[in-house]
Amino acid sequence: MRTNGTIQLFPLLRVAVCLAAGVWAGYALDGYVGLGWWFGLLVASVLATIISWRLVLLQGGLIALSAFLLGAVLMSRQLTVLQRPLPVDEVTGRAVVASAPQQRGKVVRVDLWVTDGVMAGQRVKASVLNDSLSRPSDRLHIGDGITFSSVMQPPVNFSSSHFDYPLYLQCHGFTATTLLLPGHWQKTVVSLRPLSYLDRTVLAALRLRQTTMSHYLRMGLDDDEMAVAVAMALGDRSRLTNDLRDLYSVSGASHVLALSGLHLGIIYVLLTLLVGSRRLGWWRELLILAGIWSYAVFTGLSPSVVRASTMITVFSVASMLHRQRMSLNVLAFTAILMLVVHPLNLFDVGFQMSFLAVLSILIFYRPVVGLVSSEYQMRHPVVKWVWTMVVVSCCAQMGVAPLTAYYFGRFSVYFLLTNFFVIPLATVVLYLTALMFIAALIPPLLPLFARLLAWVVGAQTWLVRWVASLPGSSIEGITINRLQLLMVYVFIASLTVIIYKLLRIRNTI
Repeated sequence: MRTNGTIQLFPLLRVAVCLAAGVWAGYALDGYVGLGWWFGLLVASVLATIISWRLVLLQGGLIALSAFLLGAVLMSRQLTVLQRPLPVDEVTGRAVVASAPQQRGKVVRVDLWVTDGVMAGQRVKASVLNDSLSRPSDRLHIGDGITFSSVMQPPVNFSSSHFDYPLYLQCHGFTATTLLLPGHWQKTVVSLRPLSYLDRTVLAALRLRQTTMSHYLRMGLDDDEMAVAVAMALGDRSRLTNDLRDLYSVSGASHVLALSGLHLGIIYVLLTLLVGSRRLGWWRELLILAGIWSYAVFTGLSPSVVRASTMITVFSVASMLHRQRMSLNVLAFTAILMLVVHPLNLFDVGFQMSFLAVLSILIFYRPVVGLVSSEYQMRHPVVKWVWTMVVVSCCAQMGVAPLTAYYFGRFSVYFLLTNFFVIPLATVVLYLTALMFIAALIPPLLPLFARLLAWVVGAQTWLVRWVASLPGSSIEGITINRLQLLMVYVFIASLTVIIYKLLRIRNTI
């Protein structure tokens, strides 16, 4: 297809945008346009695309329309599954505990995967109320089975912020919330056969992670050090206090507490060093990817980890096929894959931020980093490292800052200063964690690595606290609506077009 325009250089980007628009339309028009209508329009659009194979421009438009309608079909289908009417009366069933219990006042919150009963096959966010005499919920662990009798409630928002809690639960596969009262539940043996093979694998991995966490408890780390180390290495943030979360958020370091592309990238580099020789060819990449996905399963296959692992996999496959690893087409293909598998990913805050951050880096990195000549950077490695860190951090921030302001009403002023030490320290934390697993085979070395880990995590938290204490460290109370958010991104897109046109003009002179 020979047409002009930069967008034609990235055909998958156009498909991804159309698919995402269709997913949004399927969600926004739910209740007005049903799955049958969307599917009928999709069939008609596909047939029209096939018939018009000689009309290139028309066929291109019909392909975009088909991608849009496919997104709407996928979303409508998923909502049909997730929005099944909940029972009005109290229901009885069996379930398995699928998350580490988190104490919140008088209740303990856990995720339940229901294995039988009216709610069989569904996921429920449960709050277990403790009585004043006994605390049986303290004995709950991942993988425990329970019988319960309770009333299921649809999720509701508890604040006026832009964060949509019911939509968040839908994105993670939950269909209801419930309160388990004392005497209305008890531990029992529950068969895991009703669960899928993947769910059983994840559950086994979560148990292994829980066992691994017990080793951290014996290392002598204080509560904050323990919470940060476990969050960064194992992806379990249940031990983080609200004060600690806020501290990292104000300083602009909250991204190191959630397993994401940063952590998986560090793991990828570590595995690359361990596997070594490039003479292994594509076997080398397969071994590395096996390690990446093993780590993803070990940490519970959280959406952010799956997203980062998928992106690394696509980049790695592109490398094996001798394609450009970091390109808009590769990023677009990753987005298409994830939206087809789980359309509600589009509304996940982490999904939005990670893709916008990578998109912004891909668009702005080269023209900005080129402001300092490559020859000068090669002669001064320290300058190159500093300049690269500045450019990558600022490019990523340009993509996610509007979303951060929209969802959380905050902008971290010193994010650049924070990244200069949290990213290297995060790398050290993950490497020390890997060394600790290896040192388990040599017990005398374990206390040494434990003390090093405690010192690094403590130093990182102290530096984060120092940045957060600086005057004007965070702009709070930012309030923007969806239209204003859209206008900000339209402005950024317009600025991008102007920059690239100026660069093209300069290169032709």
